[in-house]
Amino acid sequence: MNTKDVILELRTKNGMSQDELAEKVFVTRQAVSRWENGETVPNTETLKLLSKLFGVSINTLLGAPRQLVCQCCGMPLEDEMISREKDGTPNENYCKWCYADGAFTFSDPD
Repeated sequence: MNTKDVILELRTKNGMSQDELAEKVFVTRQAVSRWENGETVPNTETLKLLSKLFGVSINTLLGAPRQLVCQCCGMPLEDEMISREKDGTPNENYCKWCYADGAFTFSDPD
């Protein structure tokens, strides 16, 4: 799936107009329209905002060009398994069982 299709699907699934999405990520409605038409893609900072807003990884927003793997346990990561920072931002390096709320969930006995 292409970035344009992912953004359109997430926006409509969440019942948002292009204007509403634009307001939430601090861009114009025209920018959202250009993303959904495939003319441009969001910049890095906007991808972070979209990731947090929709609760999906940047990898998903970009059409899942690579498989994410937890850097702790090696589990393949899907969006629902990705860990979160304290502010709710997805952390694409770890699964939610190894890392949550900005901290590792296990302790080393040594």
